[in-house]
Amino acid sequence: MRKKLNRYRVTALSLASALVAAGALVGAASPASAQTTAVRLDYTCTTSLGPSVQLTAWVVGGLPDDGSGPNSVAAYQPTFIDVDLDLRELRPVVTMAGGVRLDGDSTATLDARITGPDGTRSTQAPFTFAPTWLTTSQGVAVRASGAFPLQYLSTYGNYDVHVDDLKLSLRPERADGTPIGTVTASCSHDPAQNDLLGTVASQNIIIERPIRPSGLHVVSTTPTSVTLAWEASSWWFPTAGYDVYLDGGHVGFFTEKQATISGLTPDTQHRAKVVNVDTYRIQSTKSQGLIFTLPRA
Repeated sequence: MRKKLNRYRVTALSLASALVAAGALVGAASPASAQTTAVRLDYTCTTSLGPSVQLTAWVVGGLPDDGSGPNSVAAYQPTFIDVDLDLRELRPVVTMAGGVRLDGDSTATLDARITGPDGTRSTQAPFTFAPTWLTTSQGVAVRASGAFPLQYLSTYGNYDVHVDDLKLSLRPERADGTPIGTVTASCSHDPAQNDLLGTVASQNIIIERPIRPSGLHVVSTTPTSVTLAWEASSWWFPTAGYDVYLDGGHVGFFTEKQATISGLTPDTQHRAKVVNVDTYRIQSTKSQGLIFTLPRA
């Protein structure tokens, strides 16, 4: 006899209302947000310059909250796993007298494996770096933003996300803008280290909410401001506007697909995300993060 599927189909707003009624949530429906998890790994890198170097990396992942609880997803919908890199001790690899600027066309890729009830799958996240000034005397973290390709966790259960090898392609410049050349590195971490970024729970539920924005990018910057733009579309109900977040904090509600944020500090890095909000205040999941650097004063 064929087993009948029992799928629950709700909107994000009705889910929040149900949690309020059950005493599990207080206040209005809030945007589904990723739970921030992180894992620290010590890598040994073979570089194109010759010697091997040690590199410390924080892999910071936004695991999805698209289901009915933290770090959960609906099994019948795509799963978004965003991730950031926070690299330390890159200076011995790319710096020189007077310092260098790590340009925005530098890239990285991070291998990972996702282990769940349907087995183990391999995946890889590409990253884009925010331009960063490095000197021999200043310990500056080099940050990059990226995301794993869409995953479909269609078998119910828990999925562990493990991170693995890291590859870098860095393009430093001298202070006058002269390219130095590409520096590549292939990095492996100690297999005895904990490499678990986090666990995602796949649930037999469908959550309906606006489509999350995509294509978030920088239009222009000044030493104290940034103008961001993105792509977005409406779903069942018209779009009312967009909530913009900077470094985890809400900075404003904008009715256009563009926002200018001012009052920032020169020569600093920031991380932005955007949420699509419809006329019923139902909110999408947050967009993939964007890391950018403001110019010097």
